[in-house]
Amino acid sequence: MKKTEFFNEEKNKSDRTLGKKKLILISALILVLISATVSVVYVEVRKSKSKTLEFISPTVKSFHKTKTILGHVVPGHSETIYLNPAKGSVKEIYIKAGETVTKGQNLFSYDDPTVEAEIGQVEVNKKLAETSVAQWNEQILSIEQKVQEATSATITNETTNQALQVELNAAKKELNAAELNVEKFSLEDEKLLAQKESLTIRSNTDGVVIDINQDIGQGFQAPSKQPILIIQIATKEPLQIEGTLTEQEKAKISLGQHITVTSKVVPNKKWKGEITGVSDYPTYKTSTNKDKFIKETAPYYTFKASLDTQEWLYSGFDTTLEVVVDSKDMLSVPDTSIMEAGKSKFVYVLKKGKIHKQKVVTGQKKGKWVAILKGLKEKDKIVVKPNWTVREGTKIDLK
Repeated sequence: MKKTEFFNEEKNKSDRTLGKKKLILISALILVLISATVSVVYVEVRKSKSKTLEFISPTVKSFHKTKTILGHVVPGHSETIYLNPAKGSVKEIYIKAGETVTKGQNLFSYDDPTVEAEIGQVEVNKKLAETSVAQWNEQILSIEQKVQEATSATITNETTNQALQVELNAAKKELNAAELNVEKFSLEDEKLLAQKESLTIRSNTDGVVIDINQDIGQGFQAPSKQPILIIQIATKEPLQIEGTLTEQEKAKISLGQHITVTSKVVPNKKWKGEITGVSDYPTYKTSTNKDKFIKETAPYYTFKASLDTQEWLYSGFDTTLEVVVDSKDMLSVPDTSIMEAGKSKFVYVLKKGKIHKQKVVTGQKKGKWVAILKGLKEKDKIVVKPNWTVREGTKIDLK
């Protein structure tokens, strides 16, 4: 019995010794961790304190308020030609889409058989009148010769002379009438030839054919009361941006406003320009509401904008325009100087050699700069990049 008690007591002693060793080992590990943490913190504090704080005064910068609208690239100027039903049917088209044309070049022609027939008839009438003139000139010459012979005769016959004079006067009247007919038919001929000439349509400008109505061919006759486009030519003038505005957008868009243009077709590319025209006269678009019962009509206003450059842009590209509708100079600070505490924002300001928290109200952001609406003055000195060691009341030696 005593032997068993002895063994139990020895076992308890061994357990207690092992427990003490574990406790000592855990305590040592905790001390090592605390020491390492303190060392790291000390090193970081030393590093932070060794860094020189940078101060800056608020800077005045221009901040823009913009409005986004949509548009598309169009030629600077284009000539649109519609069919004229009064001129007849289409006879021939001389050009193709994509072709470069020059001013005065033939584009297409009409076929009007009536004009050709009238020209033929007038030319016949003109020739008959010219023949009549020639005949009356010969007859007058013959009568004048007879008058001369009668006058130089030894015995003058007054009756014959009078008869010849009457005949001569009548012939001259007929000649005058024939000459008037020649002039009349000449004028009619010129008019009809001009009308025939007008059946050939020519380009009024140098440019590129950007559209030809493929539904129109030889023999096509346009309806009398329906304008139909046949050809559109774009000039080589600089490209423009064109689009429509709602009533709300028109109220904010005006001439001379600067724009920044982007297009999904050419990513990461921007163009600059300005608004050059806004129509005061609306066009109306009709749309059906959600219930599909009531049609709503809304006014739209066209606008145009010019570009500083048109590199990489082509007619027909869809574009997005950022229009500067308002511009204001405001105090601003780097975004790195702005600190937050809950819903409040503040910066660290140097006053009389000490750091102080200064609440601010911020506005629009432009790159790395943030507009300050309230809380700072232009002569204030703020910390550009506060670190975690900067505190309220910290003394600063600017030297």
